[in-house]
Amino acid sequence: MSELRAAFVGRDRERAALHACAGRARSGRPALVLVDGPPGVGKTALVRSALEGFRVLAASGDPLESSFDYGFAQQWLHDGVSGDPIDVGARLLGVLTGSEEPVALVADDAQWADAPSVRALAFALRRLHAGNVLVVVVTRDEPPDGLRRSLSEATRLSLTGLSVAELGELAAHLCPVPLGAAALDRLRAHTGGSPLHAEALLRQTSPDVLADPMARLPAPRGHAMDVQDRLGRLDERTRALVRAAGVLGEECPLWQAERLAGVPGAILLLDAAVAAGLLVHRVGGELMVGFPDPLTRAAVYEGLRPGERARLHRDAAVICPDPVDQVRHRIGAVSRADDAFAREVAAFAREQGASGNWEVAADHLECAARLTASPRERGVLRAEAVHALLLAGRPGRAAELAREPNAHPGARAFAAGLVEEASGDRARARGLLERAWLDREPAFEGAVATALARLCLSDGLLPEGHRWAFRASGVGAGFVHMVSRFAAGRTADVLDLRLPDPAVAAPGELDLLTGRAAVRLWTGDAAGALADLRGVPGEVAETLRCLAEVRSGAWDDALSRRPGTWTAPYTVAAQAMVHAARGEVATARTLLSHGWGAVSGLARMFLDAAAAFADQVEAGDPDPEIAPGAGFAACAGMLPIAPGGRREAALSPDPFERARAEFADGSNLRRSGRRTDAAVRLRAACDAFRALGATPFLERSMRELAACGRSNDALTAQESTVAGLVVAGLTNKEIARRLTLSVKTVEYHLSNVFAKLGVSSRTALVALLVRGQPRRA
Repeated sequence: MSELRAAFVGRDRERAALHACAGRARSGRPALVLVDGPPGVGKTALVRSALEGFRVLAASGDPLESSFDYGFAQQWLHDGVSGDPIDVGARLLGVLTGSEEPVALVADDAQWADAPSVRALAFALRRLHAGNVLVVVVTRDEPPDGLRRSLSEATRLSLTGLSVAELGELAAHLCPVPLGAAALDRLRAHTGGSPLHAEALLRQTSPDVLADPMARLPAPRGHAMDVQDRLGRLDERTRALVRAAGVLGEECPLWQAERLAGVPGAILLLDAAVAAGLLVHRVGGELMVGFPDPLTRAAVYEGLRPGERARLHRDAAVICPDPVDQVRHRIGAVSRADDAFAREVAAFAREQGASGNWEVAADHLECAARLTASPRERGVLRAEAVHALLLAGRPGRAAELAREPNAHPGARAFAAGLVEEASGDRARARGLLERAWLDREPAFEGAVATALARLCLSDGLLPEGHRWAFRASGVGAGFVHMVSRFAAGRTADVLDLRLPDPAVAAPGELDLLTGRAAVRLWTGDAAGALADLRGVPGEVAETLRCLAEVRSGAWDDALSRRPGTWTAPYTVAAQAMVHAARGEVATARTLLSHGWGAVSGLARMFLDAAAAFADQVEAGDPDPEIAPGAGFAACAGMLPIAPGGRREAALSPDPFERARAEFADGSNLRRSGRRTDAAVRLRAACDAFRALGATPFLERSMRELAACGRSNDALTAQESTVAGLVVAGLTNKEIARRLTLSVKTVEYHLSNVFAKLGVSSRTALVALLVRGQPRRA
């Protein structure tokens, strides 16, 4: 693949804008373009792609030449350049406008342009009114001060790093094997999305290293050589400080780097390292030092000799007070398999998991797997890492790790089963987890039973669920224990259980609080569920929070919740129902269409209920007879709600279900001729639907209310007349002429009508009033 093609992955919009400017210049209308972005982002290559057919006058800045007068202008004009900037600018203008062929003037790296050249160019640009001229100024940030006014009307193209998807497109051209999403995420974080650095790494680095989440990504060779050159110009003490910081991480307290480097008074050395572009510093309680970007740190770290690197890691493990950092440095000092140390790292990882630090647990379990010489133990640790990754909300990496070779059949089935559960294939997940139970190890025995209990109970397989819940242990076990008791009819045992406030609860107690919150939700106590879940982490808690917020009317809060892994269908179904209830059916359908084909069991019921609800809203008749389990009641929790009817709905703490019941009763009362009683119910329904933003339901309720001969608020005579003329099809101007009013007055009256009748458009107003007229004051 050509270098040009690699540079332009993801630059379609910018290329189109630049080529449009070039076309305008060719047609005789001068065009000014400002291109900015960080080094390596592809600015120069972008500009070159649009210069075909132009006579190019190009100049490029250099920090070592920025003090030389007319260094830029000399590159444009070639002959000796001197004198007043006005004279040089006039000469430059003559060159730009005196040619019969199109001319492109390019000022690359203009942040280093010398001041006289800048003044000369500004003079020319202020007088450039005609000609086949394209002027492109390329800079890292803002143009030089003298050009800002001249470029105020320029087309500005600000380039940023490539996205993960765009890096995937680039990798597809350069890598012999596909890179997964997790590998592309790492590549973007490491390079900042710079196409220059990303392309270099993709060309220079083995796909195995790129795909390995535990491997250190290197710096591109050219960048590494530049960093080592700058490092070599520093004195030995400053070099030692930079290298120590490279071992300590992307950022560390200055005192740690000072102690590790053995250079007292390191603050006196910091200026030289910062001036060389190797370190940056930040004050936040204590002075922190770090690197401008991950590539610079990688280049410094790679430049260390293996023995020196191991020594620094061993010393850092003694210096750093954080246990996580201590273990990380001890791992960095190891050069061969060590079963005893692998067991120590695994134990540390499990402690971190027990405290809810699943991200740290997953990373250390993967490290432990690499440190052990036993293939069977490696398989167990990898399966545990898959479990931790899912709990940390990293399903993509979990799926990748589950696909790696695993010498332990039970661990392999355990990891695969968890991934299938997260992807929604519950039947396959159960089969794999049951196989894992047959070849289980103490390290994952309790987790297998917990997952099987969760699957069986949520699918209504109560006897099996009880049996697995009895064997469950570890994270999530408290939840399935509570659900199992509830399913066995022991609701009082669950609700009466004395548990601490979530703020002071231990991890096992948080599990129990999550389970009790689910039971509270299933028994109609959404407020109690939210109280139990206050501050509780984990995807089950987050999903239950979403469901409880839907049932309590906190719809905006519910929409802010992020779907988890295996609980995602429940969150998505609830959020889709909220969107549908608000009339946003297209949004609801988009949520429901994203890869839920393999979902089965209760999760499938949730998604189907949400789809059916969206269908009802879209059909324009969203509120047939209130049926048991209809509407939001079908998505109240992870088990079906006990059947109810209109009477139960009228007493429900769920404001939406209560409003639907009020609407249904009000409609029946109106049809039986009891209009006054009907209006009371319908006004209550209108108020509730308006508060929730449930527009389709509000509009239908308002039509019913209008059919009673009443509105939510009485309209004045003028408002009633304006509303009637809108219904008759007149525009605001036509109404103004007929009533001898100004258009603004008509708009004022119409805004009052909309507010009083609870509608937001003329179409909705017409639909509301076709069955009756609003009552005058």
